[in-house]
Formats: sequence, structure tokens, C-alpha cells
Amino acid sequence: MSIMSPQVFAQDLERREARVQATYLTHLINFTRWRQDHLPSKGIAPEILVIGSDRNGFVASLKYLISQSNLEIGGVASKLTHLKNASSGNLLAKLKKGMQVVFLMPDSSLDVTTVRELSPSAVIFGFGREFVTKMGGDVSFVSSRNRVKLVLSVEYFRRTSPKLSAKIANLKSVVEIIRKPRKTSE
Repeated sequence: MSIMSPQVFAQDLERREARVQATYLTHLINFTRWRQDHLPSKGIAPEILVIGSDRNGFVASLKYLISQSNLEIGGVASKLTHLKNASSGNLLAKLKKGMQVVFLMPDSSLDVTTVRELSPSAVIFGFGREFVTKMGGDVSFVSSRNRVKLVLSVEYFRRTSPKLSAKIANLKSVVEIIRKPRKTSE
């Protein structure tokens, strides 16, 4: 019988959580509808943009799931782009062109407000309950007691595009819906 060190156990747990988070993300994309004017022009793949460093395999898991499931946005195969930070030359230009999904890693150099201003029709994902309750994100992942829970903004259901199917609200054991994010004073 082999015994894992606490550090190895923690890393293994983080990798497993990253796989679950990537799986949830692909399912949420499948349950989201975009209006045609919120999608790229014909012949251009809708894009999922991850901003920040990936330390636990989330991007690799997401890339694998997208390739295996042929994940589509608006009926067109999607494309994954991972940029480590805002100094990546084309990050702001990409956002201005309009992204469909933006995932802000914990060390992302951009915040929700900036992303929303540059890509108003993007679904913005992040980590921690405060990402939705205080920062105004659409979806966040919260890990607790070996479980991953989704925290969703009610606005993600209410707006016309991108709009999350109300069916997801039935998953009460893994979904918390935040009625209205609190504004933080600056």
C-alpha cells in the first residue's frame, strides 16, 4: 500500500477539481444560447478565452474535452485560446472583436468590468463565490469538501443573449443562483 504525501494528495485533488470544472464549463456552454449578432461572422470559430496562468491542468482538461466533444457555440465548432496575461499582445484586440466565453483565472491581469466593457456579449467565468456576488461575473466555481459547486448570476438566465437555459437551475445540489450582485465601493 502506497501512502501519498499531503502535498501530492493536494495536487491530485486540484487536478481532479480542474477536470470537473472543465466538464461543467463545457456543459454550461451547451446549455447557453447566443443571438446571431453575438456570434462571429460566418467562417470564424466562436472562441473560449482563458486568461491567466494554469497551475492545475484546467486548460489541458478543457482542451481535451473540447476536442473530444466537438463543442459548438451557435452551431459552429468552438476554439480555445489560452493567454497567460494582459501583456499578451493581442488580448485586448481579441476581447474587442467579441468573445463568447471568457474564463478569468485567479491571477488574471483583467477584471470582470474590463472584460464586460470590451466583450459585452461574453459569458464571464471565474473562481470563488465573490466573483459573482461582488465582482459581477456570470459563473464561478467554488470548491468545498471535495465538491465543486457552481455559483450563477441570475442575469445569466434573464438576458436575451447569451442566455443560460433555466433547466440548469434544477441541479440544486451543485448550483447556487445569486439574485443580484452587491456593488463594491472603490
